[in-house]
Amino acid sequence: MIRNKRRDVFATLQSQGHKLTRPRRLVVEMLVDESRAMTASDLHRALADRGVSLASIYRTLELLETMHLAEPIRQASDEARYIACRPDHHHHVICTGCWRVSDLDACVLAPVATLIHEQTSFDVESHVLEFYGRCAACQR
Repeated sequence: MIRNKRRDVFATLQSQGHKLTRPRRLVVEMLVDESRAMTASDLHRALADRGVSLASIYRTLELLETMHLAEPIRQASDEARYIACRPDHHHHVICTGCWRVSDLDACVLAPVATLIHEQTSFDVESHVLEFYGRCAACQR
């Protein structure tokens, strides 16, 4: 699954005319392989010895966010953490202990959109929803 997610991100970048530079590839691999929300500082600590500058990390995160291949999680008084994403609509469950991330398919919430329409007559066009809690490892 991780290899497929990596391949999808790389293919999407290339299909939009973006080069897979070494720093860009390393940032994507780290975000996908770690499966957790990471700050630019986390990525820099992990990749600095491989020659990836903080500026390259910020540029790559900005590009990934623009292309909906990464999403920032902003917490009050914290540096933004980034999650590698698939390009399709989905949701996240995020561990507040270790920042591990699991994806949820959007279809999980289809009944909620129907209920919202029934109660309010709104047609939901978009939404952002993330769940926070403790993963099994952090519960121990």
